[in-house]
Amino acid sequence: MFRSDWKSCVIAQSGQTSAECDLGQPYRFILIDIPTIDTATVTVQVARESGGTFRNLYVTDAADGGPNKVIADSGTGAFMWMVEAGGVQYIKMYASAAQSTAAVTFYIRGLD
Repeated sequence: MFRSDWKSCVIAQSGQTSAECDLGQPYRFILIDIPTIDTATVTVQVARESGGTFRNLYVTDAADGGPNKVIADSGTGAFMWMVEAGGVQYIKMYASAAQSTAAVTFYIRGLD
């Protein structure tokens, strides 16, 4: 199994979006260490190139074949989240509301 080093993606206090996290190469899966987050949902965003346009990552629901946004709910955290990412290298974490308590750090690694 090929894997990247753990990369930190930080959403600053009063912020909603992390800086770009470069995994070093494209990976089929990403493993995300989700901390407890404030009153917000968190979405995984990806881009085709560094500095590119980041878009929400959707996955196909196995039950109905429909698209589902890759998202974690508010007030949850302290768990690992495996996401099929389809060969992405550049990732951002986006929160639906500003983090009011403190900066929030997500740790991400790519897996193949």
